Amino acid sequence: MLEEASKQLDQYFAGERQAFELPVKAEGTPFQERVWKILQTIPYGELWSYKQVALAIGQPRASRAVGMANNQNPIMIFIPCHRVIGSDGKLVGYAGGLDVKQQLLIMERQNTPIGGLWEHPGV
Repeated sequence: MLEEASKQLDQYFAGERQAFELPVKAEGTPFQERVWKILQTIPYGELWSYKQVALAIGQPRASRAVGMANNQNPIMIFIPCHRVIGSDGKLVGYAGGLDVKQQLLIMERQNTPIGGLWEHPGV
């Protein structure tokens, strides 16, 4: 499975892959697992706010808790928490560093047809 994960990551960074096809399961609290499952549905090149993720899990007032679940994501990139930004469009919180988050979003924007990624000042 590690060889396949490495291959798919290479394809992702080359702009040849937009979704991962690996049997990954991150273990966390039931809340964290719900958040991580929703994160995997955010399309390549699209940005969601923490509030949108909270709405998607049926807990509209849980934006902060969504942020904490993002922070605990054990499989970054495969579970694309880098696609979640603040409601004001700013890049906030990424365990790999905001510079890495920004580079991932720029790469996805470059490999996405026009209109696939929101225009935000931080990206």
